[in-house]
Amino acid sequence: MNRTHVDLAKLVQSAPLLAAIHSERSFTKAAEKLGIDQSAVSHRVKSIEASIGFALFSRTTRQLALTDAGRILCEAATSSVDLWTQALAQLERINKTEQIQLSVSSSLAMKWLIKTLPSAKQYGVSVALNVDDELVEFEQSGIDAAIRFGVGPFPGHYAVRISKCALQPVVSPHYASSILQSKEESSTLLLNSNTVFLADRKGEHDKTQYNWETYIKKAKLSIDHFGISYEFDRADLLLQSVISGLGVGLGRTLLIEDDINRGFLKPIGKAVSIDASYWLVCSANFAQTERFENLQRWLRSLVCTTN
Repeated sequence: MNRTHVDLAKLVQSAPLLAAIHSERSFTKAAEKLGIDQSAVSHRVKSIEASIGFALFSRTTRQLALTDAGRILCEAATSSVDLWTQALAQLERINKTEQIQLSVSSSLAMKWLIKTLPSAKQYGVSVALNVDDELVEFEQSGIDAAIRFGVGPFPGHYAVRISKCALQPVVSPHYASSILQSKEESSTLLLNSNTVFLADRKGEHDKTQYNWETYIKKAKLSIDHFGISYEFDRADLLLQSVISGLGVGLGRTLLIEDDINRGFLKPIGKAVSIDASYWLVCSANFAQTERFENLQRWLRSLVCTTN
């Protein structure tokens, strides 16, 4: 077969037909699905076979079987139709609403973003939060953008840093008073042999530096008795346990400021900067839109207010 002689436009136009035959395994059912006569289906198939020089189907009295060439073209046609279906769904979503589908981690949603949603309107932003702790596939999922915590970069995506990050040990005022003597500084809790330390399990093992080992090293502390008593799968669960008086936890930027301002948490020791940051991540196409610019301005304003 001389591929330069194949009418590519004919194949593209025939993609819905080939996809329907592939799914139905019947010319008759494919015709019904597409709302056309069976004779038109047969005619188009014969035309394609003549163009490529291969038979696409092996016809028997019982069923319609794909040849190797038929399998290749029908699978390509099905993939093509699926992509166009996804594209049309995205266009429909754009037509219906300017709402931005924003993916965030559960911790960031609970401890920072949810309470700030009303302010988005001031920046012309309508946002729907999708809670997911992993980076999503934007094109397939319908998600427009995501806020992620990490060092970066994020290959294949557009990413802009919206906030640097620092680690800060925190404790509930009640827990601090139950451990310390009346005149002791709260920072001495980090050196007290009776202190219970709480940690984020993921942070202890990933590369974000959100862990006690990094904090102790950067704060230049020497804690001979140090040991983690409890680990949690999510930072918001960790911090809620600290608020409940379970022990001393390691907080980080954006997750603790509100609870500190409301008196639920108390910072102890000094804050230390780490390499990980908060990033706004999206596809290259979405990064070129006005909606992205408005979203970025809103998030930066929140960071400035929080810090």
